[in-house]
Amino acid sequence: MALSMDEQRMLAEIERRLAAEDPGLATKLSSFRRPGPAAGLRSTRGKIIGSLCTIVLLAIIGLTVYAMMPFRGQGSRIPAPRQATTSPAVVSQLRQTQAPSTAGG
Repeated sequence: MALSMDEQRMLAEIERRLAAEDPGLATKLSSFRRPGPAAGLRSTRGKIIGSLCTIVLLAIIGLTVYAMMPFRGQGSRIPAPRQATTSPAVVSQLRQTQAPSTAGG
């Protein structure tokens, strides 16, 4: 709803008085009129450009992950140390040698 000429004149007069009485407040309030950097993102063109940038970024991340997949398993190919296997005969000999030492204590 547009203001009538009379209302616009009254509003302009109030603005002039405010600027004369409190210039600091008038400066802060006048900053609301200026569009900031986010105003460009609210337009249709800004939204399209932002969407395209997001798609390109996601494609680059996907391609990077896909390109790194062959290298995923190569870093962990360190041979595991071999564990000594003991035969049942060795185990029984160890038990026999340990049994008398624990019985004597």
